[in-house]
Amino acid sequence: MPQKMGEPNVEITLSPFGSNIEQQRTLNLTNWIFDPEKESAFEALGIMPMRPKIEMVLSKVVQNSPAEKAGLQIGDKILTENLTALPWQDFIKQVEQGESFSIKVERNGETFDKVLTPVRNQNGKWFVGVSPTLTKLADEYRTELKYGILESLQKGIEKTGQLSLLTLKILGKLLTGDLSLNNLSGPISIAKGAGASANIGLVYFLSFMALISVNLGIMNLFPLPVLDGGHLVFLTMEAVKGKPVSERVQSICYRIGAALLLSLTVFALFNDFLRL
Repeated sequence: MPQKMGEPNVEITLSPFGSNIEQQRTLNLTNWIFDPEKESAFEALGIMPMRPKIEMVLSKVVQNSPAEKAGLQIGDKILTENLTALPWQDFIKQVEQGESFSIKVERNGETFDKVLTPVRNQNGKWFVGVSPTLTKLADEYRTELKYGILESLQKGIEKTGQLSLLTLKILGKLLTGDLSLNNLSGPISIAKGAGASANIGLVYFLSFMALISVNLGIMNLFPLPVLDGGHLVFLTMEAVKGKPVSERVQSICYRIGAALLLSLTVFALFNDFLRL
């Protein structure tokens, strides 16, 4: 899906649940509005991925949080009004509304009512200060892939090529206006992304860092004199002409390149601050 950003229509392949028959569908993205701060790309498209249901049995209650002030404790089970287990995803949606809401709590065989009032954390997100007890995912939600040494190298090369192509496509759409420049991110967003991926797990963190490395590698090949791509341009011109580019021309090009790179950095930082 990322490589299709900015396009009016996207072709997707799907198969009905329990069937191996593939079907083609077209998504019209002409009026698609996506705010990554509020929802996932799939939810913005009206697609709800199948997720395992995580019951709300509390494994953590943050000190001085709304949950602790409401009297919640580790081991409490959060229930719906019908006294059935409340899915974690539904609880999160309730919290994200930012309004006080009532819940039913089961503790030691007894059930009672509590009221939670979300507050904003340091990142500006609504929270109440609880975490559910995570259980092992059923086999139907798990996929395990194993490769040998040579096949791993091949997969790594293929993935690097895919990421490089994706980066070029997105940069092209930014230049043509198919994607808004507001999608540019700077070091603050990169740091936040690295932290979030590290919290999920080592594999996700390494994958995120690999993506950043590929992006920086592609950017470094841009034909700007202050980058390696600019040096390659000068060396190519020297090979063609048989003599190096004059120092005066190089100096002017370096200044223009530095100004463009600095402007891009400032703009990306500005976008970062707007997202804080």
